[in-house]
Amino acid sequence: MSIHLSRGGALRRVVLSCDVAGCPIQLEPPATEAWRNDADARTWAREHAVGWTSDPIRQTDYCPGHAQFSTAPAAGVAPPRPTASVRDRSGNPLHRDEYADHLRGLLVDADRSGGRPLTLSAAQAAVAARLLDELAGVYRGEGLGALAQELSALLDGRD
Repeated sequence: MSIHLSRGGALRRVVLSCDVAGCPIQLEPPATEAWRNDADARTWAREHAVGWTSDPIRQTDYCPGHAQFSTAPAAGVAPPRPTASVRDRSGNPLHRDEYADHLRGLLVDADRSGGRPLTLSAAQAAVAARLLDELAGVYRGEGLGALAQELSALLDGRD
C-alpha cells in the first residue's frame, strides 16, 4: 500500500497495490475523509477494499486473485517454494523440492547410461563450484541447496 500526495501536498490518496511480484492490480478507494495520520488512512483503505487481504506482520496487501498469500499455511504444511526461473510447459514455476528431485534423477540416469563425461578445465570447475556454493547458500536447508553443495564438493574433489 502507498499513500500519495497530490499537487499542493494538501490532499492525500491511498492506493492499494498487490504485493505479489508482477501483479499489476491496484485499487484506490474513494477518499471521503481527511486523515489524521497515515495509519488511519491505511486502516480505512484496507477495511473498504472488498476481497483484498493483508498480512499485518509483513505489511503486505493482496488482491482477490492472490488473497491466499496472506494466510499462513496449516501446521506441518510447508508453503510452496517456487523456482526463480524454471517453468513448466504452462509457464508456472516449479516447486523447488520437486525440481531438485528431478535434477537428481537426471544425474542417476546419466550415471546409468555411461555416456561420455564432460571435461572441464580446473578454472572452469572452480568457477562452477563457487557458483554452486552460492546457490547452496541461497537455498540452505532445502533439497536444491543440498544438491548444489554435493555437486560443488564433487567438482572440488571434496567428496
